[in-house]
Amino acid sequence: MSALTVQPEKPEFSVRQAARDQVQQWSDNCQKFLDWQQREILGPHPPAQQKIEQHRDDLKWLLRFGRAIYMTASDPDYPDKQISSELRGRLIQLEHSWRMVHQQMPEAEAEQLLKEVFPEASLSGT
Repeated sequence: MSALTVQPEKPEFSVRQAARDQVQQWSDNCQKFLDWQQREILGPHPPAQQKIEQHRDDLKWLLRFGRAIYMTASDPDYPDKQISSELRGRLIQLEHSWRMVHQQMPEAEAEQLLKEVFPEASLSGT
């Protein structure tokens, strides 16, 4: 008598699912980056210049990669519109991070803006 081995059937390969998996992995990496940013850059202690440079470099790569994927996913012929929406949401978060950390308003400009909007207030408390 011979033993018959039954192999489990492999699911069919889906390019759509592969794309979704890649977007999910990128999105998970974005969340890890944002969590790190909260701890190391926006935390209670001023970050070292090395951390700011690391943030800048890492964020540039996340933005580049995300924009490249988004360009494909936002094509009108791309079949999964949900991927495009997810990517756009993450890109908005990353672009906000860039502005918040690397394009801060100079203190003198912030002071002037506060004086215009709230004449009785200022950053220096005077």
